[in-house]
Amino acid sequence: MENRLVWIANDFMVSSRNMLFTKPAVLDTATLLSTQRLATRLSFFSLGFATAAWAPLIPFAQQRLNLNHADFGLLLLCMGIGSMIAMPATGALVKRWGCRPLIALALMLIMVLLPSLTMWSSIVTMAVALFIFGSAAGCLGVAINLQAVVVEKHSVRALMSSFHGMCSLGGLTGAMLVTALLAVGLSPLMSTLSVVMILLVIGGVAIPSCLTSFEQDEKPHEDTTQAPKKLYRPDGIILLIGMMCFIAFLSEGAAMDWGGIYLTSKYQLNPAFAGLAYTFFALSMTTGRFAGHILLKQWGEKNIVTYSAIGAAIGMAVIVTAPVWQVVVLGYALLGLGCSNIVPVMFSRVGRQNNMPKAAALSLVSTIAYTGSLSGPALIGLIGEWTGLSTVLTGVAVLLFVIALLNRFTLIKTN
Repeated sequence: MENRLVWIANDFMVSSRNMLFTKPAVLDTATLLSTQRLATRLSFFSLGFATAAWAPLIPFAQQRLNLNHADFGLLLLCMGIGSMIAMPATGALVKRWGCRPLIALALMLIMVLLPSLTMWSSIVTMAVALFIFGSAAGCLGVAINLQAVVVEKHSVRALMSSFHGMCSLGGLTGAMLVTALLAVGLSPLMSTLSVVMILLVIGGVAIPSCLTSFEQDEKPHEDTTQAPKKLYRPDGIILLIGMMCFIAFLSEGAAMDWGGIYLTSKYQLNPAFAGLAYTFFALSMTTGRFAGHILLKQWGEKNIVTYSAIGAAIGMAVIVTAPVWQVVVLGYALLGLGCSNIVPVMFSRVGRQNNMPKAAALSLVSTIAYTGSLSGPALIGLIGEWTGLSTVLTGVAVLLFVIALLNRFTLIKTN
């Protein structure tokens, strides 16, 4: 989920960008820019670390609540709805209060709620907790993206890719840590308390250096805040890009929310080891993200999307057909590697196109993509209850192959 949150939060960062930069950002004069960069990197790491720590706990939650796949999928929907509501509100709140209090509040809520997700046996209470947890994660995602924009603006080099890479690294670390703690015999509650202790340290270092205020600009800006109100006719290429991002986010949701359940239900794997599915996925996705610029230079934009989509489809096919769980986790690794660079390239294309205003196009693509992130877990659960998870994942593999077919229709020339 951490990658989905960061990319979707990017949309709200873009839509809030004009609003914020009518009030030029003020870096704290007592704080060095290098400290601001460190705080931003740690904040991105904390988002990935906290949200990925939830993935190995999902099979335990389903067993504790005694829910079938369909009902549990609907329960997971609460987390996505919370994120969707919190994200647009955060952009306005940052304008008023700055990033620091919102980052602090979001981290505090996450640290309180994550251990509670291992304890609730009431479905209603669990739904409320997931909603608030998703809201906090969504708020954190937007706030740190807005902080990243300001810090990058005052730096001499591009930093956004490295910031997002820290989120992926945090996700990998969180999934690996909780899986390892569960594997050595710690309870889900004690495992999450270990995560909270690390988040306390990260927050203690990062939060004091986060941005606090935006000063009023004396010069009025023409129409910059009015442009987003205009409605634009959706462009066909933008819609195709949105569909491709929808599929990529759906695949990521299948790995995070259902990977562990798939291992425990089909292969009767001990739930303590179920987090291996998402751990292998996150490991290869993080590797692919950090190596993305090298692969892009080596293969070119068209080929990297085609090869990535085919590789992801093959990975999902391995997951469905593997005779033993050890092969399944290798399939998740291939799936993560394949999915790692599809969405970044698609967002880059949206930023280069001239068929629609860029802010409107990014908003449209993000909305379509987030629909996959929001509805994906519920759809997989509902259909999986009727047909089995293997059948649903086979359908996801077919959709990933469709990305390779659609790729040639969404090419945007590089300036």
